[in-house]
This record gives sequence, C-alpha cells and structure tokens, in this order.
Amino acid sequence: MEFFFNFFYMPIEVALPLYVRGTLNADASGLGLMWGALGVGAFVGAALVNRLRHLPHRHVLIAIIGLWAMCPIALAFVGNLTVAMTVFGLGGLVWAPFTPIAYSFLQSGLEPDEQQQVVTLWTTGSMVAAPLGLVVGGPLIELAGTTGGLALSGGLTLLLLPVAALAILGRAPASVTLPPRVSSW
Repeated sequence: MEFFFNFFYMPIEVALPLYVRGTLNADASGLGLMWGALGVGAFVGAALVNRLRHLPHRHVLIAIIGLWAMCPIALAFVGNLTVAMTVFGLGGLVWAPFTPIAYSFLQSGLEPDEQQQVVTLWTTGSMVAAPLGLVVGGPLIELAGTTGGLALSGGLTLLLLPVAALAILGRAPASVTLPPRVSSW
C-alpha cells in the first residue's frame, strides 16, 4: 500500500509546475507558494501525529488515503492561486501523518525478530516508488493533460481505498499478552 500511495503521488510532481503556469497563470513564485502551502500543511500534520495515536490506526490510514486522493482531484477544478494553495495546504496536513502511522501500524503486527527485515523491505518499496512514479508521471501528464493528470492521480489513489480496507481492516489487531494473574490466596 505504501508503494502505491507514493507511486500515485508522483504525477503531481510532474504536473504541478505546468498547473501553476497554465491553469493558475502564475510564475515561479506561484510554484514556490504552492510548495510552501504544502510544507506548512505538512508541518502542522506532522505536529498533530501524536494526537492521532489515540485513534484507531486502521481507520486513520484509510481516511488519510481518501482525503489525500481528494487533494489532486480538487486541484484539477481550481483556477485560483489562493484557493489552490489552501487545497494543497490541506493536502499536506492530511498527507504528513501517513508514513508515521503506517510505520506504527506495520510494526504493531510484527514480532521483534521480524521487524528489521520487514521494515527494510517496506522502506525499499517506498523509496523505489518515487522514481518509478516519476517515470510514469511524465507520459501520464502528457496523455491526460495537467488537470486530467491531477484528477487521474487522485482517482488512482482512491482505488487504493478498497484494497486498504481489505488489507487493513481484515488484519487482526496486534494481541496484547498480559502476565498471568497471581492469586491472592
């Protein structure tokens, strides 16, 4: 899931400069403002991660996927820089908690001797997704257009929802083994 979440994000990296220049009729400063808005949102989202730990990680992960998917879809319909910055900032707010919560969720289902191997594989998959997503993102944006590519990126991310629901909600929660109760008599 982490692989595809990152993979489907990468067309946004290709489309955003074209979107800012074409749809928003802005220059490099506008692009900087867009990335800045994402960064501010991500900073706030990262700061709130600790508050999310009390919520069920399963549901939070699914919500993050769905809410993040709405960000590029919404951008595809926005033609104003201020509104686009707001949308992208909200996207950053939603996006930032994904990795720490996914990482915690992954670790919660592993035995201590499994963690190193699984986390290494998980991290490798996550890191490989970015360049592969960029390789696919260029032709995708060329074929679908800038706003079409943004909408497609969000739509493909939305397709992760049923997969995530089956994978995450179907997984048994990590069991907590309590020490044996000592009799008082």
